Amino acid sequence: MDSITQGLLGAVTFAIVKDKEIGKKSLLIGAVAGMIPDLDVFLAPFFNDIEFLSVHRSVSHSIILAVLLSLGLGVLFHSLYKKKQSQSSWIFAFFLAIMTHSILDWCTTYGTKLLSPFSARLFSTNNIHVFEPCYTLILLIGVLLLVFRNRKAFNRQRILNFTLALSSMYLMWTFVSKGIANQHFVNELQKQNIPYTQLIVSPTPLNSLLWHGIAKSEDGYYFATHSLLDKNETTNFYFETSEHALIDKIKGNRLVKYYLDYTQDFPLIKKDALGNVKIYAIKYGPVNVFGKPEFLYPLRFNENDMKEELIYIDKTADHKGPVKCYKSLWKRIRGI
Repeated sequence: MDSITQGLLGAVTFAIVKDKEIGKKSLLIGAVAGMIPDLDVFLAPFFNDIEFLSVHRSVSHSIILAVLLSLGLGVLFHSLYKKKQSQSSWIFAFFLAIMTHSILDWCTTYGTKLLSPFSARLFSTNNIHVFEPCYTLILLIGVLLLVFRNRKAFNRQRILNFTLALSSMYLMWTFVSKGIANQHFVNELQKQNIPYTQLIVSPTPLNSLLWHGIAKSEDGYYFATHSLLDKNETTNFYFETSEHALIDKIKGNRLVKYYLDYTQDFPLIKKDALGNVKIYAIKYGPVNVFGKPEFLYPLRFNENDMKEELIYIDKTADHKGPVKCYKSLWKRIRGI
């Protein structure tokens, strides 16, 4: 999730525990604590783009680091505040602010290595996009009310509780919305007699109504979108071939393996007659919502010369960002 949302969530969860004791300072401390896991971005200069995919959202987002940081920061702040509040409350507040960051990232498509460094597995539930203004707005309104509300006002705790409850309810709604979309895709695939081995449903930016459906088959992938507001009953699937058989030949390369792990078993692999290979991480869905699927930022190399310096992520596309056209996105959300 974006850092602003993570900071707001950290502020609310920390203040749930500490607002009565230290007041508005709890919002600031919580906001900083809630953004700590994303400090791993400062490691980016020490790795190439492909290596960093395996570094970001790993140890810094793990359960073990959340526990260790909470213990360390809890003891430190207990001491700084002259032991006026219980040490356990400081530890618990920091754990909430830090761990909820990882839990929220778990809900996105990128994935989070919650068990790092003991496991490199990416956990993701794909129920909310990293840019989700409704969720962010709920947290922002709650925090602003607390900032401008007198500390002695009796309903500060109610505002905190309501903000966390409402934001959590919205998060739960995204699971429900995804479940509805998932069932729709399953029904349509069966109705259209489309064979597939795996299905992933991913959110689109700025909303919780429109979803990408990506069905993996032996020869490639079927792509479609579904909005809960759709007016058409039939879903159109677009097929893209993928060189799945190439995986066994290339996965021994360190950098290629990093990228394949990042795709979470959904790599779209294209190869030309000269051996030039492009691998797209299609778990996010296409950047367009109408017509033939379009993808950005493939891993590129030649299978006949796999020196590490010749393997790179191609970022030369003219279009930048998760959506090709926001007008089309809004139109598709409305079920058109």
